[in-house]
Amino acid sequence: MKNRRFGFTLIELLVVIAIIAILAAILFPVFAKAREKARQASCTSNVKQLGLAWMMYTQDHDETFLPNNSTNVTTDNPNPEWGPGAPTKYPCKPCRPKHKVTGLLYDPRPFANPYIKNLDIFKCPSDNGISKGLVPGEPTTSAHVYDDYSKGGQGTSYCLNTVMTRVKSLAAIPRPAETYMGAEVYSFHSDNPFLYWSLTLGGPVRLAYFADGHAKLATEKTIALQCSPNPSLPNDAGGFDIVP
Repeated sequence: MKNRRFGFTLIELLVVIAIIAILAAILFPVFAKAREKARQASCTSNVKQLGLAWMMYTQDHDETFLPNNSTNVTTDNPNPEWGPGAPTKYPCKPCRPKHKVTGLLYDPRPFANPYIKNLDIFKCPSDNGISKGLVPGEPTTSAHVYDDYSKGGQGTSYCLNTVMTRVKSLAAIPRPAETYMGAEVYSFHSDNPFLYWSLTLGGPVRLAYFADGHAKLATEKTIALQCSPNPSLPNDAGGFDIVP
């Protein structure tokens, strides 16, 4: 009696390969979303810690915020609509002013350093930089916004709202739960950061931390209302007061 050989036919192998391909097509997007959610959670932790660092700084300095070492960042922008194309426009411009002396983007990190244990909190895991092809006026040139200045970055994925350096004190903020202290420079976790930023639309897409200590995803409109065309504070009347 001859021994029977067991094996797969070509059709059976093709069926198995097709099933694996279908499963991969279903599961890979799920894995990608799960990975991005994990990065977003890490980023939320970062901005939460950063907000706490600024609050500790203010407590150690008679409830005053960082010194205002920035120029008036809105005077060179005759068009308040910060859309694409203009050479002096880039995301969160009021939150990334230039230092009066060096001319570099104002770097608030040294003021937070005594209150944090890990410098990686300045790095958003999803920070893939900002394309100068989309935003010609964007001053960073590196693959990541958090790269150091010497590498063409800004040193942090998160801006500090320049309003904080202008109002000086915590007591000058009438609605702390609505006033963001800072945010991601760009909506790194959204599917189309440039579109949301340029048109100030979309749902909650950019992580922000607020003056009352909480952090959450905020809409581009929320950010824009306190930035564009002038740095402003939410007031008790439901409007905004410009902060000179």
